[in-house]
Amino acid sequence: MGESMNKADFAIAVLLAFMPISEVRGAIPFVLYKSNNTVAVTAGIVLSIVSNMIVPFAAYFVLDLLDKLVKSKYSPLLLKRIYSKILNLGVKRSLKMKKISYFALALFVGIPLPATGAWTGTLVAYVLGLDRRKSIIAIEVGVLMASLIVLIVAYTGIEILAKIFLS
Repeated sequence: MGESMNKADFAIAVLLAFMPISEVRGAIPFVLYKSNNTVAVTAGIVLSIVSNMIVPFAAYFVLDLLDKLVKSKYSPLLLKRIYSKILNLGVKRSLKMKKISYFALALFVGIPLPATGAWTGTLVAYVLGLDRRKSIIAIEVGVLMASLIVLIVAYTGIEILAKIFLS
């Protein structure tokens, strides 16, 4: 563990939290590894969580652009048909589970497993045709849940390893 984090370390934490693969699952352990300074760790974790909470807004922006591109007159007809079938299937599925869908979305994002973060959660909400505002709230609740779980697991793991190898 390092003593304190520099600006580059904070930038890496923000990028890790924003990237689809790592999100807070990678950013929080990175912050804990890089510093044992309480203020730096707290700032790094808060920056990581905020960066990951921005993801649904960025993802919806990208998905809206792709939607316009696919629906444009320049898009191949086959692509339009496939895209339409995927969205229609998503809407049909979401109608069956409308009452639990936002809770399930929060859990999906909140359980820190590979491919279950804010990026994937936003894609799922988009394909299912869920209400954007409610979906963003559910995704952000999920990010907070995942952050807490990752923080507890990473911190506990570091403490256990330190006791085993540094005692």
